[in-house]
Amino acid sequence: MKGGVWRVVMLGLAVTAAALVFLGVEITQLAADDRTAFTRGLAICGLGLLSVWFVFSRLSRHFRDLDRLSDRLSGARNRVDLEPMSGELARLAEAVNLARGGERGLGEGPLGSGRIDRALRAALALSDDPLLILDEQGRVEQLNPAAARLLGVEEGADIGKSLLRDDLARAMERARGGGAPVTAVLRRTEDGELSARVADLGLSAGVLLSFPARGMAHAAGLSGKRTLSLRPAQPATPLGDEEPLAALPFVALWVATAGVEADGGPVIAVGTVRLVGSRIFPTVSLALLIDPIEPVPAEAAARHGIGTAMVAGERPFAAVWPAIQEALHNCIAVGIGIDSAIAALARSAALAGIAEPALPPTLDLGALAAALDPALAGASPDRLAEAFALPRHPRNGPQGEARAQAELAVALLSRLTERGVVSQGQARALIAGGDAQLSPAHPPPV
Repeated sequence: MKGGVWRVVMLGLAVTAAALVFLGVEITQLAADDRTAFTRGLAICGLGLLSVWFVFSRLSRHFRDLDRLSDRLSGARNRVDLEPMSGELARLAEAVNLARGGERGLGEGPLGSGRIDRALRAALALSDDPLLILDEQGRVEQLNPAAARLLGVEEGADIGKSLLRDDLARAMERARGGGAPVTAVLRRTEDGELSARVADLGLSAGVLLSFPARGMAHAAGLSGKRTLSLRPAQPATPLGDEEPLAALPFVALWVATAGVEADGGPVIAVGTVRLVGSRIFPTVSLALLIDPIEPVPAEAAARHGIGTAMVAGERPFAAVWPAIQEALHNCIAVGIGIDSAIAALARSAALAGIAEPALPPTLDLGALAAALDPALAGASPDRLAEAFALPRHPRNGPQGEARAQAELAVALLSRLTERGVVSQGQARALIAGGDAQLSPAHPPPV
């Protein structure tokens, strides 16, 4: 955190102290016979050295507070921090504490009414190391000048123009899976690579990238036993037809209902797994059982293997809906028969008294598979898995079912890329039976 400013200031203080010592030695030689001048000269040198020491102590305290503030920003909990900060840093530290869910909520106190954004910008500006925050789609939300110089990007830019997305996606997966920031080597889109620290900011809140100026000297500054959570999930952004499939946030969704028919009855189980393009994040998942109050019919239990005994005593739909909504936030829901799954969620939300639930756009994997190969129209999940040579995993429970849907989505996205279908609009046109305008960069194989 100290960086070049610390070195320059300390060099200046050292030169000043050396000059005062040299002046004191000269006084002892030139004014040895004049006791008054001798005493006055040494007193002046002594006061000068005392001033240098005072400035040194104040600056040391200031830069030490900066390092401690960096620890708090990164979520580090390696030591007990009982020493208070002072001045503007104390106020900024308090703002960070509130942003992380301190004694008051985000709607109260100094971070209410949108001031959290200014606090984050101030925190970025305090660091000499390049720091930037990316959203779920890899766009730069905020960055400091050091990061702008290092990567040649600005706010709103696509990080994929500077760094390879595959490297970043793997680092994000490790950070989310381990619940702590990780060290990674990120390759530039041109020649070269960079050592970085990648920290997850929470579901749908993006990631923080740090590029330590002195190798891994600042690695401890982004260590910790928990994921960073500096801010809430960001508002949903439009996922337009021109968006590339490789950068879109998807969520594989599986829903089980308690109806005699597959498309009826209340929701009793939900499973989700997150994807970004063709990259699966198995640790960012949701598996819920829901008590429908009424017994689960035998026909429904035979269909998905979830009976009355399994859901008895679980929370009702209204209690779990916030978690489901967060898992679906700002994503495109994918799955076999995904529209029926979304309709089941909407039906249960209405029964629970939830007005106008926020539901995501959908992309049906069964329809997409049939568009690629008409022989697969109406195929079962097992038939689709066999057709795309997917690995066989136990699919017991919501998480296993959602993981199978995610793997099918990845296989389909790969086939779409081979066909030259690289945007959301082209994929939807293919499903609709229209002639999608293929990307010249990915022509279909001959």
